[in-house]
Amino acid sequence: MPKPTIDDSLLPMRAGERESRAGGEQYCLSPLPLPTDSEHGVDMAHIDVCHNDAIMDLRQGASHEGLLTTGHTFSVGLTFIGTFGVLLLLVALFKGSLPLQLIFWWMGALYAISLFPFVTGIVFPNVVLRRTPPIRLHRQRREVSFVVDSPKQRFWLPSPTNMWLAAIVGAAAMPTGLILFTESHDWLVTGEGTFPLTVLLIHIASLAFLPLYPYVYDFCRKLAGQERHTVLVPWEDVIAVCGFNPTLSVSAVTGFGWNFALLPPDPERPGYTLPGAGIVVGVGGLAGALAQWEYIRRFMEEGPEAITPSAREWGLEWYDAYVAREKAECERTNDIARWRRFRRKRLWEHARFAHWYTDYCVKHVLPKAVPRDWLAEWSRPLPREQWAKPSRELAELSEQLRAAYQRGEKFIEMGDIEKRFGVEVSPSPRSAYRTLPFAASAA
Repeated sequence: MPKPTIDDSLLPMRAGERESRAGGEQYCLSPLPLPTDSEHGVDMAHIDVCHNDAIMDLRQGASHEGLLTTGHTFSVGLTFIGTFGVLLLLVALFKGSLPLQLIFWWMGALYAISLFPFVTGIVFPNVVLRRTPPIRLHRQRREVSFVVDSPKQRFWLPSPTNMWLAAIVGAAAMPTGLILFTESHDWLVTGEGTFPLTVLLIHIASLAFLPLYPYVYDFCRKLAGQERHTVLVPWEDVIAVCGFNPTLSVSAVTGFGWNFALLPPDPERPGYTLPGAGIVVGVGGLAGALAQWEYIRRFMEEGPEAITPSAREWGLEWYDAYVAREKAECERTNDIARWRRFRRKRLWEHARFAHWYTDYCVKHVLPKAVPRDWLAEWSRPLPREQWAKPSRELAELSEQLRAAYQRGEKFIEMGDIEKRFGVEVSPSPRSAYRTLPFAASAA
């Protein structure tokens, strides 16, 4: 349950409850990780980065979808600047000469356009990926680790993941790159101008800002005593919700979307969640949200043998196989036009680079989101005799729910499951969860 905007503590929702608001709906799936009778447990949002017999890391990983969109926009820019270059060649053919200054302008424009995918598709996403630690679930301890922000007041510096920073950097880097080329013409050719040192320094600073700013931000937060911490939340306290929310504009509702969220509650403030932690991902619908929850719940309650990870849909190996399948299908149906459209679309989106770079990010960028020794001791497997056990209330409710499913009842229509079956759950102790410095490992 996301943090409300009022100051008073609210009555927290319980598993099975449903709430309607502003044209949307919110379904509470946990606390108490109860089975929902979903037909399949599927990683719909591809948030399972890795798992073994003891732990699972959940996070929004690298995606080739954004790179494909960036590649499409980059191709539009290349087409525009390429058309302008052809016009320059035609002018040179008809007039017999071409001013050298126009060539510098064309090169500057080409460089400025190339900075767009570099900043928005590579540099800024890398900053975001490096600052998004995973949610780590330990099924044998029955605990979930969340990295949370300091509970103190809002920090005065903007977060490195703020998209406005990327927009400002792009607005500074692209014009200065263009000016750098145009002013270099006067300095190199005519000898009348001076070397554009100021523009060069501004340009270098704008390109270096995004990679270096996170270090400055973390240093200032450390001085202010607002470092991030790792909080270990009992598995049965974790909040899982799915919501159906309208997208609004000034004139009308423009669309609807389903989201699934996994959040850590604030034990000292019922109805609130801990700041800066959790994960919210898009799913295709209510069935998708239930399948995503079942995927996580079954891992924690039944083990890795109870889940089937989704097939990886990125990387050069997958992309080459995808292209080969499409080519074989076009050859089988003798549809040459379809094959040409397919190839043009992939080239226009720079799809091969997008898949290669996504695979690179998964292997080399995502691991940098946490220190190497993050929760090293806590993450180790335990002897079976030391495994934590499900609570009595969870076992009793799960058994009654499965009997209800056999009678044809549905989870989302039962309301508060605890009241429905008359099981009284012990109240939360209202004490803070065990907290560690972000870089520390837990004993």
